[in-house]
Amino acid sequence: MKIILHAPEDSEFQSRLKERIEGEFPDSQIVLTNTIQHLSESLCRPLHNVSALIAFVTDSNSISLLSSLVPLFENTKLILIFCKKIDGLEKSAFRLEPLYVSYPENSFEDIIWVLQRIEEKQMRSGNQFNIN
Repeated sequence: MKIILHAPEDSEFQSRLKERIEGEFPDSQIVLTNTIQHLSESLCRPLHNVSALIAFVTDSNSISLLSSLVPLFENTKLILIFCKKIDGLEKSAFRLEPLYVSYPENSFEDIIWVLQRIEEKQMRSGNQFNIN
């Protein structure tokens, strides 16, 4: 499974989540991005087949930048992590149609569970075509 972790700035939360994902999914490939340019480049590469985009939302600008890239991740599961509560931000974030929304204080167990469901679904759909 390939996962992109996007945070506008290097953060302790991003590092902790990366370590947690690597521990749970040792065969996964995790790409860290911290600029919109790097995120765009990571999503544009068709051979990369990204399973999930986990984006840390720090302010309304984060949502605006993600909104500008929606066509690039329309076939990718979006998980948003709100770094802090900002009035009206969650409402605009739901326009991105995230699969799941979380907060850093949740210890990331919920995100690991969501990623496990994504992986299970991918394995089931992949096995449908491998009849031999």
